[in-house]
Amino acid sequence: MKTLRLLLAFAALVPAIVLHLHAAEPVRVIFDTDMAEDVDDVGALAVLHALSDRGETELLAVMVCARNESIGPCADAINTWYGRPNIPIGYQRGLKNGYPAPNPGGTPSKYADKIAAAFPHKLQRSSDAPDAVSLYRRILAAQPDNSVTVVSVGFLNNLADLLDSSRDDLSPLNGEELVKRKVHQWVCMGGKFPQGRFDDGGGEYNVMYDTAASIRAIHDWPTPVIFSGFEIGAEIKTGSTLRNLPESNPVRLAYFHYTGLNTRESWDLTATLFAVRGAGELWTLSDPGFCLMHNRVPHGYNDWIRTPQGRHRYLVARKPPAEVARILEELMTSPPRGR
Repeated sequence: MKTLRLLLAFAALVPAIVLHLHAAEPVRVIFDTDMAEDVDDVGALAVLHALSDRGETELLAVMVCARNESIGPCADAINTWYGRPNIPIGYQRGLKNGYPAPNPGGTPSKYADKIAAAFPHKLQRSSDAPDAVSLYRRILAAQPDNSVTVVSVGFLNNLADLLDSSRDDLSPLNGEELVKRKVHQWVCMGGKFPQGRFDDGGGEYNVMYDTAASIRAIHDWPTPVIFSGFEIGAEIKTGSTLRNLPESNPVRLAYFHYTGLNTRESWDLTATLFAVRGAGELWTLSDPGFCLMHNRVPHGYNDWIRTPQGRHRYLVARKPPAEVARILEELMTSPPRGR
């Protein structure tokens, strides 16, 4: 009889337990992107919107870290199409190409201007958007402590400039203090692990492009950093199922202009999925360590140093690439809520 009473009591608790699991707060995400030269940034933003529709994440802002006047309008058009036209967008003001030479021009794009021209949006030029660092400070200051996940899928100039920012009327904390208080973790699509260089001696694009910014951001970021390295996304191919969607889909149009609706590596999508859902059954995390950036002219590269005191880890594949690709394609092809 006592056992029966215990079983009945537990059964009565099950609905409450399930309700609690489903009522978990969505992950608060700031998405930092160079949405121009490659198209996986668009796929990653689509994944974020799909996860938002499922209640798993809240997209606080999109920060643009590359120089191109169409990136902001392109991101704004995608956000609008997904029913979130009021997501704020910030634009970089300090990008450098290599170190120490300044960037002589913008990042080219096969699709950003075409998305902006084909779909409704409010932002007319990237440079009309507020300064990314100021927007970072305003949004972080308004969030609960230790609550924000920053996902970077491009250059690290915005994050370096954020760390360098001073106290202002938005927050009495300087940049490092503000990040330490408000950011739970930074998920970085960047680097190559554990070896940081390719056979030709070059480093991974996102961390080598603006070497000075990468050194500052990676070495001095005061909260945990998880790297989704080049080797993770390179094995996972997505995008071909977009051909089954109507031409009125901006994600489809972007991949059409970039890949002809063939598959593309999923670097940015994997970082984004991990940022919201964690490693789950798809990945494991490396032992703690430190991602050391080497300064080389004109470009740098990363090394991995294992240390129990390190705040850095990187993703290690656990499931076959095709299985991860299936999950990502299901998300990136999901129609917006209400359509």
